[in-house]
Amino acid sequence: MPRAIRALTVLYMAVLSSTAFGQQSLKDAFSKDFLIGTALSSRLPACYTPAELELIKAQFNCATPEWCMKPKPLQPLEGVWHFEDADAYVAFCEQNHIAAFGHTLVWHEDCPDWFFLDGDKFASRELVLKRLKAHIDMVLNRYRGKIRGWDVVNEAISDNPKEYLRKTKWLETIGDDYLVQAFKIAHEADPEMVLQYNDYNIESEPKRSKAIKLIRNLQSNGVRVAAIGIQAHWQVGRVPFADLETAINSFQNLGLKVMITELDLDMLPRKQVANAPPPDIDLLTRHQADDYAHLFRIFIEHRDVITRVTFWGIDDAHSWLNGWPYKRENHPLLFDREGKPKPAFDAVMSVAKQQSASTSAE
Repeated sequence: MPRAIRALTVLYMAVLSSTAFGQQSLKDAFSKDFLIGTALSSRLPACYTPAELELIKAQFNCATPEWCMKPKPLQPLEGVWHFEDADAYVAFCEQNHIAAFGHTLVWHEDCPDWFFLDGDKFASRELVLKRLKAHIDMVLNRYRGKIRGWDVVNEAISDNPKEYLRKTKWLETIGDDYLVQAFKIAHEADPEMVLQYNDYNIESEPKRSKAIKLIRNLQSNGVRVAAIGIQAHWQVGRVPFADLETAINSFQNLGLKVMITELDLDMLPRKQVANAPPPDIDLLTRHQADDYAHLFRIFIEHRDVITRVTFWGIDDAHSWLNGWPYKRENHPLLFDREGKPKPAFDAVMSVAKQQSASTSAE
């Protein structure tokens, strides 16, 4: 489809989707429950067509930057800062009344090696901590009052059932307390900031127990952590509904709010199999709608704990799952490649309508 025609189609569907349920969009439908967000690409607003920008404005009231606020794009060399994309992200959110979240201050990926080197050897703990403080101080001070909350540390828990923390250069150079140090530095830089820990698979064992251990360790060291982010990169037909509810309750018992930070439901196999039959997309689309509806019923049930639900992309054309773990055409979100609402969108909105009707009847 030519780009101009596609842009008009997406614009039309953005308007349609915002009016299909009594002038409601996703953000309107759940306005009394939690924020509804999306991940935004770099180079805003040029990376989206005008129609796609209208879709973002119509449907979402919070956002997360996919890449531009990670350490490497912000400070590729020590003292060399590139704020252009991050500034554009913050400005776009401010101009369109979208709550901006920051992602992420400390991660083992997208972090330049200079943080950990002193010449041709590993830097000392003291030097790495000094650099970490300088980085966090610069970023939090620049965006003070403009960011709703920060993922301070991302994906620190090991996937190995026999290990606690992931083996990273942060762990190797600073030590086991690098998370404590990162959260303390962030709190000192902006005492009013909502500080979050973010990770995947922490709704299920064995990572759930390790996440609880991590939070308790932070709390016992006097660290102020307000929320935990469950990434929620799940597969259609394999969503861990029961584990999710257990995790929400467990994290609530620790005094935390819960954020669903990177939601999508993968419709395709994650391993390439030679001569495998093509997937039944129509059947998977129906199952996806059922899974999304089930998830949103859980989210509403726990709306006193869950503060936001963020989809990882605005539509299927802008999903990272088109390129991971191999190149494919995936369909994980509520809007298709032309920005049209899918059955999953209708299912989610139906859950909102049922909740509204139930509340009105009480």
